[in-house]
Amino acid sequence: MKARFFTNDREAFFVSRPNRFLIIANDGETELACHCPNPGRLIEFLFPGERLILEKRKSSKESAKTDWTVGGIYYKQGIAPLFPARTNSVAGQIILPAIFPELQEIHSEYSIGASRFDFMGIDAAGKRHLIEVKACSLVEYGIAMFPDAPSDRALRHLEELSALARTGYSSHILFVILHGKSTFFVPALHTDPRFAAGLSRYGSLPNLQEPHIGMSDGKVLIHASLIQCESEGTAVLVNPHIPVDLSHCALAAEDRGNYLMLLEIPEQQAIDVGALGTLKILPGWYVYTGSAQKNLSQRISRHLRKTRKRRHWHIDYLTPYTKTITALPIMSYRNLECDLAHSLAALGGEAMLRFGCSDCRCKSHLFYFTSPPMENRAFVNMLLHYRHIESLRR
Repeated sequence: MKARFFTNDREAFFVSRPNRFLIIANDGETELACHCPNPGRLIEFLFPGERLILEKRKSSKESAKTDWTVGGIYYKQGIAPLFPARTNSVAGQIILPAIFPELQEIHSEYSIGASRFDFMGIDAAGKRHLIEVKACSLVEYGIAMFPDAPSDRALRHLEELSALARTGYSSHILFVILHGKSTFFVPALHTDPRFAAGLSRYGSLPNLQEPHIGMSDGKVLIHASLIQCESEGTAVLVNPHIPVDLSHCALAAEDRGNYLMLLEIPEQQAIDVGALGTLKILPGWYVYTGSAQKNLSQRISRHLRKTRKRRHWHIDYLTPYTKTITALPIMSYRNLECDLAHSLAALGGEAMLRFGCSDCRCKSHLFYFTSPPMENRAFVNMLLHYRHIESLRR
């Protein structure tokens, strides 16, 4: 059985993403302004030259600024759909019948008070099941993670489902993994630790013998299914029961791990850095690696402030001179600070000698790059490797 995700009306190549909802593409002859229906960060996908699948917009609104919508992208020998709003329709057609065979009625867009849920199903015993569907596009190294950016909405849905489970509903969240060869699903500890910690508190795995049994203790049953999308836009169900691992959610609650700080410095500077003396700082991008075995989020927030702090770490001397600062957390069981430094050096980063590494044998924990690291696929692949593989090693 198949379900349609999008139509392939035209193909083009990615050029840029001026904002969350706009992608500029080029088909080799014409530059095309395209609506981006996925507001996520999509850091693994959007590099110049990547092949996009475009759908002709059918909106009759005169205010529509684009004629095309990006329906999908060719990625790692497959197709990743970029239309999360259509995941509900696909789930309703090909996934729910497979994982909820006991439901005799299924209603979409079901409202309870001020809340609305994707589906409500009723089984033969009259039990009501609330099902919230989440589209998961972040799949690397066989591990699927959701979300790829902080989602207050997802956390609110989780809390509402938990509250309703205490009143007699059977509450469920279904993560639809949109591409790849996922072997298991893990909440995205790095991009939304609050949601991951919420799943640790409210989530539960289905009993394999009675996978949809109602729960009255406020627990929400967590499911994950994998689909595969073809280039013409149709999707098939590959695996309705991808294993879910909630054991790593404790990392988010413990708020510990590592981080990369990306600092853009627009002008050459001569900066006094305490005992290191005066450093010549060239225009460009600097990547600093650090760790915190507790209060990681507070440490990162401190580094993001340019002023109103006592200079304690070497990085404190640089932040006042930055144009932009970006934080990339990496929750982990182990201290990966020095490993990250070695990886940055391997990517060609120029080490600022002795910076940030007074308590280890590394040459530096600050590296200079002439171009934006997040526009470098090798850098993004390195980040994803640490987030999906190294961070989960105990």
